[in-house]
Amino acid sequence: MSFGQHGGAYAATNVSSGAVTIPAGKVVVAVTSLNDATEFTSADTGFPQINNIAIPKGVTVYGRWSSLTIDGTNGAAIVYFGP
Repeated sequence: MSFGQHGGAYAATNVSSGAVTIPAGKVVVAVTSLNDATEFTSADTGFPQINNIAIPKGVTVYGRWSSLTIDGTNGAAIVYFGP
């Protein structure tokens, strides 16, 4: 499946405090950082557990998370949903 087939969203610390609203029956499968100050916190036992680590601009982290919050100074990211 290509990314975007199940939808995605823009998430940032200045939009809804960085909290990602995940559609029912979906999870976050990838996060692409839009700036060098982007950090994210997964509040579950998803894989991989990467909490409060700055992700460089343009880097995509793949995994599976049922909850996600974008943190950091001016953090911003595109998140992709999957089944």
